[in-house]
Formats: sequence, C-alpha cells, structure tokens
Amino acid sequence: MKLESMTSNMLGIFVTAAYPSEDACIKALKILHEEKVSLIELGIPFSDPLADGPVIQNASFKALANGINIDKIFDLVAQARSEAGLVDSCNYGLNNIIFFTYYNPVYVYGIEKLAKKCSEYGIKGLLIPDLPVEEAETVSKILKTYGLTLTLLVAITSSEQRIEKIVELSEPFIYLVSRIGITGSDSDITKWQGTNAILKQKIAEIHKYAPDKPIGLGFGIDSATKVRDTLDLGVEIAIIGTKAICVLEEDQSPDLEIFRDFIRSVNTSKIENV
Repeated sequence: MKLESMTSNMLGIFVTAAYPSEDACIKALKILHEEKVSLIELGIPFSDPLADGPVIQNASFKALANGINIDKIFDLVAQARSEAGLVDSCNYGLNNIIFFTYYNPVYVYGIEKLAKKCSEYGIKGLLIPDLPVEEAETVSKILKTYGLTLTLLVAITSSEQRIEKIVELSEPFIYLVSRIGITGSDSDITKWQGTNAILKQKIAEIHKYAPDKPIGLGFGIDSATKVRDTLDLGVEIAIIGTKAICVLEEDQSPDLEIFRDFIRSVNTSKIENV
C-alpha cells in the first residue's frame, strides 16, 4: 500500500488467520475484498498476545490449536486471492493486506525469510505492536529491501519525543492506539467526552512531525457510529478488530451473510476500483 494510494475516510478490519476455521477465514477475506474494505489486518496467531483482549487472544489460541502456522497462512492468503479473482490494479481488500504480528514469531521464522515470502504472496507489510522503536530501524530496512512497510504504534501516553521517532519510521500510516490497555470494544472509547481531547492532542503531535502520513485509530471501535466519530477526529483510517472477530465467530450462516452485513454497516469508505 503506497502512501499516495491512501485517502481519508478508510476502514481497516482485523481478522485472525484461520479463525474460526481456515475455510471461514478465507470466506471472510473474500467478503472484505468484495465489500472494498480499505485495509485488511491479518493477525498471525501467537501464544502470548499481550496487547490483545480476551476475544482476540481466544481466537489466536484456537487457531494455534488447530495447527495454523505462518507457512499455512501464506497458503490461506493465496487461496483467498485465487478464489476472489483479483484485479491487480485495485488498492483495497486482498490487495491491501498487512500482517499483524508480535516480534517473537517474526524472529523465530526469520525476518528476511518472512519478508521474502510476504513479497511473493502480495502482503504489503507488517504491523508489530511489541517492536521497540529502538529496534524498528533494522527491521524497516530489511522490509524495504522487499518493497514492504513497517507500521508502528503510537500510544496516548507516548511523549512527543517518542512520537517523532515513531512517525519517522512508520509506513504507510501511523497506528494510534485510542487508549491504555488491551483490545476490545468495552473500553474508554465508548466515553468519547473523556478521550477526545487527549486523542486530538496526539493527532496534532503526529501531524506536526508527519503532516502527509495517514493516521489509523484503533482499539474499541465496534459500530458505524464509532467509525464516524473516529474519522471526525481527523484520522484517515478507523480500525475494527474485536467486534469483527465476535461477529465472525458467531456467524453460522454458510456464506457468512451476517459478517457481510456487519462489514457493510460499518464501511463508510469511498474506495473505488481503479
């Protein structure tokens, strides 16, 4: 995903790879593409997902118990892309996947090996929430060698000095975490009056050092109303994770129509097939 292809009013959806099953995940990925969701965050399951709440933790544990691994995730993506009959020129959905992963699986698999395979399978980059900014430059250089991006997180507690370092390295957008703590919709973001001022301050600080880079805001967004409220704060991407996983795991319809209806309800993006 190139910076010039990113506009405002975008939606990002997180799903855990191979959850609730490989087949359901493939169907979900195809739905996200068909509904022209701007960005797909595909989570690589990990046994110690510290930044995630109980819903996404449970999804990771079950996917791992079912035998998923990084190589199988690449196969899963390839199958979804093949079944979707992709148009390579479009810049959304299955053509805009980034891996959400902790650093341990990256280290164990091998960053160079992972970057090479991401490039071969059409993955655009990595988002690594526990990667210290002090180590990010080395990882970023390797990813750039393969045409990939590294997205980093800014917390509402991040100092301005730290924000300056993060936004310099983070591509193609900066991920702003809306609150302190783990993922999930039962959170401070439901009380916008208490968080608006802090979030706007952080958005202003990010724009100060990276005026041309889009900002994605996540953690606690679970409805069309919250998507609109998020975008109204002045960020370019609203990112939904926990709620998408909940809807997906509860959808027992053969074609995941409940999941599709949810995605349609929250997708306010204006992405066009170009």
